[in-house]
Amino acid sequence: MTGFNDRIQAYGAWRAALAEALTRYAHWLAEAGLADASMHQRFTRALERLATDRMSIAFVAEFSRGKSELINALFFSDYGQRVLPTSAGRTTMCPTELMYDAAEPPGIRLLPIETRMHDMTVTELRKSPREWVTVPFEPGNLASLRAAFDCVRETKRVPVHEAVLLGMVDETDSDSPLRPDAEGLIEVSRWRHAIANLPHPLLESGLVIIDTPGLNSIGAEPELTLNVIPSAQAVLFLLSADAGVTRSDIEVWRDRISPAHQSGRFVVLNKIDGLWDGMRSDAEIDAEISLQVDSVARVLQLPRENVFAVSAQKGLLAKVVDDDALLARSRLPELEQALALEIVPRQKTIVSDQLRREFDEARALIHALLATRRRNLVEQVFELNGLRGKNRATLEQIARRVKLERAEFDGTLRQTQALRMVLGRHEQSIHNTIRIDQLKRHVREARHQMRASSLSIGLSQGMNSLLMAVRADFRTLSHHVTEVQSMMAAMYASFNREHGLVLGAPSPFSTQSFIDELERIEALHRQQFGALSLVTTEKWALTRRFFESVAVRIRDVYERAGEDIQNWLRALMAPIDSQVREHQAQLRRRVDSVRRVMEASGHLQERIAQIEEDRTRVDAELDRSERLAAEVTALLAHEAPAIADTVSA
Repeated sequence: MTGFNDRIQAYGAWRAALAEALTRYAHWLAEAGLADASMHQRFTRALERLATDRMSIAFVAEFSRGKSELINALFFSDYGQRVLPTSAGRTTMCPTELMYDAAEPPGIRLLPIETRMHDMTVTELRKSPREWVTVPFEPGNLASLRAAFDCVRETKRVPVHEAVLLGMVDETDSDSPLRPDAEGLIEVSRWRHAIANLPHPLLESGLVIIDTPGLNSIGAEPELTLNVIPSAQAVLFLLSADAGVTRSDIEVWRDRISPAHQSGRFVVLNKIDGLWDGMRSDAEIDAEISLQVDSVARVLQLPRENVFAVSAQKGLLAKVVDDDALLARSRLPELEQALALEIVPRQKTIVSDQLRREFDEARALIHALLATRRRNLVEQVFELNGLRGKNRATLEQIARRVKLERAEFDGTLRQTQALRMVLGRHEQSIHNTIRIDQLKRHVREARHQMRASSLSIGLSQGMNSLLMAVRADFRTLSHHVTEVQSMMAAMYASFNREHGLVLGAPSPFSTQSFIDELERIEALHRQQFGALSLVTTEKWALTRRFFESVAVRIRDVYERAGEDIQNWLRALMAPIDSQVREHQAQLRRRVDSVRRVMEASGHLQERIAQIEEDRTRVDAELDRSERLAAEVTALLAHEAPAIADTVSA
């Protein structure tokens, strides 16, 4: 049985092999003189996508449910001790990401909690290193590692009004466990966010582990709800076997984890070792666990196979002391297997599908270009063979005909230039529709509307005005995209018919993924603030942070849409440009061949032999292209390819 850790490392090896195969193909393109700027950008984007690919798992629960212990058991048992701190009460006081970036030194970056007082999200603050405090550690020194991770437990005492603004206290909740001490101060987390850069085989393979604080803290940091949790490939929602499902658990599961229409959502019923009281048989304990699993699945409306009863503590211990029987009783391997079968193949499919579209387009373009080059060489040989025994007058007539073809092809060049100008105007219209300055104006207007109102309806209307303006932009964008697709389909057909080019259908583009993302953001807004009635200080501060998080998330949608559309527009012209260049080169070679034959009668056979050599080289390049492309295609199809020869071979 292949475990989750093995699958993660195998996934990292697959990404590395795919990057090597793409690099070999790109190097061959450069050596063959086929890598223009557009083609170079295609492969650069693909390699960057592989290098930056991340697969995240988020752990969500109320405090004291064993999140940190489960992370230790699943991923870090090879250290022989706990890496993340665990103890009674709250241990993880702020959201903590564990990842690895080779460009950064090992250590933990900590964002002070005071940054919540400003209109800047964690995403924005990631780009401001001066805002963070860095605690270095020695990866091979467990004491150094644990001391650094202890930082996420640090707290500070602040006045009540500051705790309210920081989102740590709900002033309307009379049942809140957080109460001011004798000095009127409340204990809060010292840090807002932590990022641990840890060299570890799993993290080096692209895994990102997200350890969240208690459920109240999730609500106070909107980015967790808007971005981090929804974008995670897996979310593990922890319950305790001795507590079952509480009301707050149900609310967080329904409103913040959003399991509907998303895969990779699991519930972990932890601490089943509390049922091992020594007074009941294993069958009786198993029956009680089964009843609890059924109850959790029913209450949370989740398939039973997505609920796992485990003992993280006993699972960690079993791995450390190499006790197979205890490991089996902890039921941890069942959760690991579910993660392995659910998450890794799905992420691999997502990455493969993204890269396959780009690579298939590039491969088809290169194949068509080489096939056109080969066809032109065959036609040249046929034409030159027809010159045998022709007198000078006939040769001059052929030369005039070739020059006339060149003159006629100038019309194709003019048409290509005109098409590029029309496409440029569409590109400008698209840019104007989703330019960042336009979004900034929407945000400023909505922010002004919210700040001008002290009523809940004003806050809601401000957010709604932003979402309405953004939806209007993307409706306009969809209209522009449809126009461009219709125009390019007609132009491809025209170039095929009138100029003898071999163009397939233009690559399609859809804005649906961006619209879906905007609808998800709007749904989260309705869930969290649709029924907002009393605007307290704490609610106003939370609404402000939510608004700024939404603005950042929408900016990301605009930027991704702009980048994807720009790449798409370049790809639309690439087949035309490459075949036009090839046809130009072929016409120049034909004119040169006829001229040389006219200058030296003995040159004809030599020229034919040279063209035959060129055709042989093109045949070899076609074969090399297919073999290198087959290696990439096999990897994209999740197969183990036979390694093709290197470019230098």
